[in-house]
Amino acid sequence: MIIAFLMVGEAQRPLAELMVASCKRHMPTVPVVHMRDEATPEVPNCSSQVLPWDGKHLMTYRGDHLAALGRGDVLSLDVDVIVQRDLRPVFHRPFDVALTKRKGPIYGPDGVDITVAMPYNTGVMFCQRPEFWTRVSELIHSMPDELQTWWGDQIAVKAAAPEFRTLDLPCSIYNYTPATEDEDVSDKAVVHYKGNRKEWMLRRQP
Repeated sequence: MIIAFLMVGEAQRPLAELMVASCKRHMPTVPVVHMRDEATPEVPNCSSQVLPWDGKHLMTYRGDHLAALGRGDVLSLDVDVIVQRDLRPVFHRPFDVALTKRKGPIYGPDGVDITVAMPYNTGVMFCQRPEFWTRVSELIHSMPDELQTWWGDQIAVKAAAPEFRTLDLPCSIYNYTPATEDEDVSDKAVVHYKGNRKEWMLRRQP
């Protein structure tokens, strides 16, 4: 098993360092791979996978990086998550890919329920078959330019999931987004400080 995350540039380095520290706290022997470009220095306590990036198509780039890992048990994380327990037991369950499923409806700024087009939050993904990443990468490459820049990975994951033995995991445990900074999240396996919650993550006590 490895843990892999994508980070290019320096803006999210403090988040990435907190995320890596939380992984090492609960899974100290599991290698962590920083997927990056040549211009981004490696995050401490990680190894690296380096691929060239065009500076624009971030979703395509993430799909290519995951496909290039070329191995089975991979826990893919966003940089703005905190791991709060050992996640290795998840891999004892039978699946090709285990995805954290949103409970809807969740309405975007345009009033559309995003759980229809993007039922899975890709901030936390467990994979035991590298072919899944290859398929996701292929799908993102076939998308319009704007989706290759943003959102494309979540749409591709939805499209690829029926082709594989997919286990749905609840976001309420494995990819939880708190409503307030002082909310009690002690019973969550993974807390996701997405959007404007990133400042909350930076203020968390170690």
